[in-house]
Amino acid sequence: MRSLTEGNETKVIIDFALPMLIGNIFQQLYTTVDGIIVGKGVGKEAFGAIGSSFPIIFFMVSLAVGLTMGRAS
Repeated sequence: MRSLTEGNETKVIIDFALPMLIGNIFQQLYTTVDGIIVGKGVGKEAFGAIGSSFPIIFFMVSLAVGLTMGRAS
């Protein structure tokens, strides 16, 4: 296990934050693709429902990722 208190601060912070950033990018990509598919297939009401629920889902996923990334073993 690598220590977060030793070494170059910038590299340590980037190494710690990179997995969270990648996870959030995939979550955003999923929501974008979901919006495209629903918008074309179901209609504008369903697309509106996806758009309004995105902040809630994004918050929950980000919270879960942040809590699990912060756990020290």
